[in-house]
Amino acid sequence: MVRFLSIMVVFLACVASSYATNVVNVQEICKKATNPSFCSTILESKPGGAGKDLVSLASYTIDVLRTNVSNTISLITKLAAQSGSDSLKQNRYKNCLSRFGMDDGALGEVEEAQKVLKDSDYNGVNMHITSVMTAVDECLSKDSSPDNDTSLLPKDVECVNQIAQIILIISNVLLN
Repeated sequence: MVRFLSIMVVFLACVASSYATNVVNVQEICKKATNPSFCSTILESKPGGAGKDLVSLASYTIDVLRTNVSNTISLITKLAAQSGSDSLKQNRYKNCLSRFGMDDGALGEVEEAQKVLKDSDYNGVNMHITSVMTAVDECLSKDSSPDNDTSLLPKDVECVNQIAQIILIISNVLLN
């Protein structure tokens, strides 16, 4: 009987400790972000709250990223149509559209990140999300982006970058 109780205590301790490691601490995640307030807003916007499952929070955040990338693609398409014969703007928007698109672009990388997350490949999530951030940097590079851009594009692209950063933070926590 004592042996059974000992085994039961060890089992419950293991279950409790593994349960504790799955608890999502939004403040711990967001203090690593460049904009902790933005991070908290995104993570706490998950229906039902951040919860206790870090993987589902990562999946939710990837969905938020997908939506933002898709909205940015729509904005870029609209801006390209409005740029008329301004070749500088046309080239800029064409560059950004190729960086954000499904083929070899941010949207494709987001889709791949979601797939590898389902396989518990957190290193793969890091790799694909890093590619999203590279696409963002290339879209807003000084070579292709005028300093006087008054459109919503710089703001939208920065939002995509911040959401991607949150996913990187979460995937790094999952790796540890």
